[in-house]
Amino acid sequence: MIKCFMFKVLPFKILLLFPFLCFSQVKSDNNLKTSLDSLIDKNVKTYYKDPKAVGLSLGIVLDGKKYFYNYGSIENGKNILPTNKTIYELGSITKTFTGIVLAQATLDKKIKLDDNLQKYLKGDYQNLAYNGKSIKIQDLSNHTSRITRIFPNLWKRAEWDSLNPYASYTKELLFEGLHEMKMDTLPGVKYTYSNMAVGILGIVLEDQYQKDYFSLVQQFILKPLEMSYTTKDLSKVDKKNIALAHNKKREVIPFWDNAIMPAIGGLRSNTFDMTKYIIANNKDVLQSIKLSHQFTFSGTEGDLGLNWFLHTTPEGYKIYEHTGGTGGSRSSVYCFPDLDSGFIILSNSLADRKGLEKELSAIIIKLNSKSK
Repeated sequence: MIKCFMFKVLPFKILLLFPFLCFSQVKSDNNLKTSLDSLIDKNVKTYYKDPKAVGLSLGIVLDGKKYFYNYGSIENGKNILPTNKTIYELGSITKTFTGIVLAQATLDKKIKLDDNLQKYLKGDYQNLAYNGKSIKIQDLSNHTSRITRIFPNLWKRAEWDSLNPYASYTKELLFEGLHEMKMDTLPGVKYTYSNMAVGILGIVLEDQYQKDYFSLVQQFILKPLEMSYTTKDLSKVDKKNIALAHNKKREVIPFWDNAIMPAIGGLRSNTFDMTKYIIANNKDVLQSIKLSHQFTFSGTEGDLGLNWFLHTTPEGYKIYEHTGGTGGSRSSVYCFPDLDSGFIILSNSLADRKGLEKELSAIIIKLNSKSK
């Protein structure tokens, strides 16, 4: 529905430049037939007050049942509505997959969570200790390792591209950065989010299994859960089914390319697959998934498992969650295991989705309370 009108009171010269102003509703597949539909639409309208918003796909799980909502466009100006099969960048939600693979490695006795990281590194890293205490594998997954969030040699490179920051970064540079960093306090006692720590964890997992990261994710997660759309490589994905990333001006920018550290944010998926992921995490359908939810640390951002943030609502319900952000995409996944519910937010813009996270959480608790 498009509404247009003429501002006849404007000066004639301005009217020549801007003959009319148009206001249109955001395109959507929400049929507005149920109370859930109406609640979703109300809060998505608030989300779209952010001028950076482009496309948005939501997957809602309520008491084990799935609901999908799509808004906006896969590309600014194209008016092509996304679907539950449209692929978006997951960003750091990928780290939860890394945590599950780590859990599987412990079950396979490839790794122990309390192992010294240096056991799995080639070369001498005496700098990875503070007052005699060394970094443990577990510290990499709950952001207490004290490994620098981003090594300076990433962004100080001549090849560094702010739109695609990890492109052309090499494993040699990663470990050079690891050699050069200095510990500032004891590992395992203070939370500080670190992409580099999880990137190194991914490489350790690859080395232990002698397989690339995505093959491990496929073997241990995607195939068992029948998540056939989730991928790292977009070359085989229909371009009409990809939600392109946008900067704050709603201009199309590249997806991030991270060949050597996909464990930090290299996965792409859709709401169709991610609702399966929510249900699987709610029900702990795999022993590795269950282990990834175990408490490992209490920090400023809440409790942590293996790359999962763990919370409890005021009503006493558990939450497993993680968010993601790249140069032009934002994402959030929330699992409510006590309610067999949750949601996935996938967007192809830098619009703020924090308010939407809060409101979707409230909707899930409200509607579950009514059904009890």
